[in-house]
Amino acid sequence: MIGQLLIHILFALAIVSTGLYAFALTGNIYAASLARNVYRTMSAGILLAFLMIVYTVFTHQFEYHYVWNYSSKELQAWYLFAASYAGQEGSFMLWTLWVSLIGVILLPFVKKRNWESQIMVFYSLICVFLLLLLVVKNPFSFVWETFAKDGIADGFKPENGKGLNPLLHNVWITIHPPILFTGFAAMSVPFAFAMAALIKKEYQDWIKMALPWTLYATAILGFGIMLGGFWAYETLGWGGFWAWDPVENSSLIPWLVSVALVHTMLIQRKTGGLVKTNIILSALAFILVLYSTFLTRSGVLGDTSVHSFVDPGMFAYILLIVFMSTFLLIATGLIIWRKSDLKADKADFALGSREFMMSIGSALLLGSAIIVFIGTSWPLFAEILQQPKIAIDPDFYNTTHLPLVILVMCINALSLLARWKGHSLLHIKKSILFSGSLALCGTLVSWLLGVRDPLYILLTFSAWFSLMINAELALKVMKAKFASAGAYISHVGIALLLIGIVWTSKYSVLEHARLVIGVPTQVLGYTLTFEGREQIEKEFTDREKYKFHIKVEKDGHVSHVAPILYWSDFNKRMSAFLQPGIAWSLGRDLYISPKSTDEEGGIPIITLKKDEKIVFPTDSTRSFRFIAFDMSAMRSGPSADGMIHPAAIVRIYSPKDSADISLRASLNMQTMATIPEPLVLPGTNQKISFAKLIPNKKSLAQSEAAFSFEDTSKPIPQKKEVFTVEVSIKPLINLVWFGVIAMVAGFFISIARHKKDFIIVE
Repeated sequence: MIGQLLIHILFALAIVSTGLYAFALTGNIYAASLARNVYRTMSAGILLAFLMIVYTVFTHQFEYHYVWNYSSKELQAWYLFAASYAGQEGSFMLWTLWVSLIGVILLPFVKKRNWESQIMVFYSLICVFLLLLLVVKNPFSFVWETFAKDGIADGFKPENGKGLNPLLHNVWITIHPPILFTGFAAMSVPFAFAMAALIKKEYQDWIKMALPWTLYATAILGFGIMLGGFWAYETLGWGGFWAWDPVENSSLIPWLVSVALVHTMLIQRKTGGLVKTNIILSALAFILVLYSTFLTRSGVLGDTSVHSFVDPGMFAYILLIVFMSTFLLIATGLIIWRKSDLKADKADFALGSREFMMSIGSALLLGSAIIVFIGTSWPLFAEILQQPKIAIDPDFYNTTHLPLVILVMCINALSLLARWKGHSLLHIKKSILFSGSLALCGTLVSWLLGVRDPLYILLTFSAWFSLMINAELALKVMKAKFASAGAYISHVGIALLLIGIVWTSKYSVLEHARLVIGVPTQVLGYTLTFEGREQIEKEFTDREKYKFHIKVEKDGHVSHVAPILYWSDFNKRMSAFLQPGIAWSLGRDLYISPKSTDEEGGIPIITLKKDEKIVFPTDSTRSFRFIAFDMSAMRSGPSADGMIHPAAIVRIYSPKDSADISLRASLNMQTMATIPEPLVLPGTNQKISFAKLIPNKKSLAQSEAAFSFEDTSKPIPQKKEVFTVEVSIKPLINLVWFGVIAMVAGFFISIARHKKDFIIVE
């Protein structure tokens, strides 16, 4: 009850803070001072509320619906912490926390520059909507309130919770979501700056102030997205780091817009142009974050995405739409209000100037964002149009992005060689020839190694071209001033990323293999030997988890991997969860994804439906048909020992004739264990048994029976475990990870370059 009350109080404080900042726009300094204190009090309360959620999870207070729904007594400490934000309510709480804390840092920054009221009125309004979402999806609601219609008594406390989805049982759950939500939260700052610029009619000064915050938001959101890709690659076992899943895409869209915004902000800072563009993109990046939240949290993609949350309820669904629409209307209204001022700041760029090249590159990035937006939103559009709700095929994104990426890489390289406010590119001819020659060499090497598709050859050339120019410029700049090399390092990272993507996506090879325990098997030039399974995490009763140890040999080098299959009470052990085993190396990864486990050898057992016919697995001259069940011996009910005696009528076909036979078995009603009564076919060595009755609960007539076959003249083959896997080679995959690290590092180096803009003097 205290937690619920606290959320309502915090919502009220956010409204008060917003109202006071709105009043302070009239010039009342006392209102601004009071609003500042109210905001800080609200932020402290949000931190307290989040810590309360963490406490309820760690102390297993399952009377709270959120705690019951996302945690359990079996979870380790780090997963308990992750459970605090793994669900809808917790993720809203984490997002609200980051927004409020970033606002606390923002306050003295904007106060010093006399922009406080104009910026914080919009920033506080964002907190109002986030806290309203928490009022509706309150993380402190009780189980009996949620399930009131089911007759749950007040005060009821479940013995244990449902637990965390096993797919989230990974160290990345403690890293990826907090970083991603930090990026989402940081996108609020450029939006607030842009809206404040419209209020103050200050269309140039805000760029210098907002640029470091935009760099930070872009870097941290991009880092969060890429960590999610590494998590998918290292944990989920489907063999990639990006699947163009609608929810994955929904976070990519605002990031693409923010990358374009960084470049257009740089253009305005140098030339004074693109005033309206920057205000629109700042608003758009934030609104697309809200749209991403809507797609992810509203449940509209539940049928087309593996990541989407369940339906939050109609009121929360409508609130998400209102949240997004409100800020879209605010931005649109203010831009229309100031349209005459914005038109006055138009600028024309010469074709040979850096600003023109960067503008084209930004436009191409926005083109990518539009493509991803259309593809991601297609299930939503289809539902509105009453069409089948299906996700767009990944090939759509790959095909449409290839020419875009080629152009972006080439324009990126040329823009860095061009001059600000220049008029000609003739002076860069020498640099183009040198870097182009190196790029041709790199492309030739790629061609010799297997890149033959024309578009991929162009992509490889453009990536090498951009890499060479950026690397050369980075080395020159670093000698003079390391902090100025951030942009070049980021571009080097993007080029490396693209080269890695080309090789990994286009030239990976894949093969399925059945690994019999102890038997070396040749797969894709490697020798794989399944050495057995090892049960792990035995201390937890809610799961059955095994490592499958595989020895990997190639050219005298030996390594070991251990893919994992496990069954969990989370899905009632209906299907296995899996984790891949990866043999990491500098030039390539051997990626082994588990699929299933079974046995070979022993007595063959075959499951048949009624009237299904097979050839004897132990005698190819005979056939076997399952005719029907015979339940006549069960009419008197179970015997004193609790056994019933079903039978199966089968027809045996020999080369000369056929005969119907009744195969009996005893079934223990308590344990459901079956004891067959084997029958040797007269004049043969063939022993057959009714091994198991497999009932179909929906339709008893469709029940199945399992039969065993044995040739008594031969020894029974030894049973051996078989581990079925999907093996693939990922060439140059590490360039993807190195590229991401360089890209993000470059952003942070650029932020450091603007550190003087962050200096705060009270």
